[in-house]
Amino acid sequence: MNCLNCGAELGGPYCAACGQKHDPHRPTFGHFVAETAESLSHADGRLWSTLRMLLTRPGLLSKEFFEGRRARYLPAIRLYIVLSVAFFLLLALVPDSGMSAIGDTNVRMDSKCSELTYNGPFKPMMEQKLRSACEGIKADGGAALGNAFLQNAPKAMWLLLPVFAAILLLFYWRPRRLYAEHLLYLIHNHSAVFAALTIGELLDLALPDQADSVLGPLLFGYLLWYCYRGMRVFYGDSRSRTLAKFFALAFLYFTITSLVQVFNGIAPALSI
Repeated sequence: MNCLNCGAELGGPYCAACGQKHDPHRPTFGHFVAETAESLSHADGRLWSTLRMLLTRPGLLSKEFFEGRRARYLPAIRLYIVLSVAFFLLLALVPDSGMSAIGDTNVRMDSKCSELTYNGPFKPMMEQKLRSACEGIKADGGAALGNAFLQNAPKAMWLLLPVFAAILLLFYWRPRRLYAEHLLYLIHNHSAVFAALTIGELLDLALPDQADSVLGPLLFGYLLWYCYRGMRVFYGDSRSRTLAKFFALAFLYFTITSLVQVFNGIAPALSI
């Protein structure tokens, strides 16, 4: 009996050459479900210990990675992908969630689309695109625009991570740190935000509507504390220096993110 993956002779249920388990049966849907459940709860139980460290000890997970203690935790990029996919998938599946409601917004425009003007480069082509997008948005109440926005948001956030890491280089240039350190810290930080927002969405579904007035401020306060505390732990600055950098970085972060998300909304509209 030979391994189906590398062809080496088998001496047991696992291949000694490549490590693949010998399973000649064709995979079914149930097989995929069982394999996923096993990978999350048993074979890769690191997910739960990583999440516990990530959400309760801001900045410490990144510090652990750069001090060489990595085996017990899930790799950073894999963690980010799992949590970001879970968050945006939840938004797409829950019709009444905050961001997915973009697709259900009834767009009203009092002005005529034919009166829209544009005075920048490529004026004739851009005016035609804008007017066509305007008509499309009015026709479906903004649903296509909202769906396109949700599809592009994960890509936009992923592309912004290297930009923010470069900004952190300017704020923490002494003592000199590697670019990869800032990038890893941001990946963990964004992973925590996605995890917290996902938990918030699930709690919002489970709790009565009256709890929204308490849940929202609590979540916002937790995220503010988390970002400040993470900077303090990972970079080791004093409280005053961390606070100053926190507010400056928050301003830059939200400014850049807002500009990118505005473009993220305009670009899909031009293709509708």
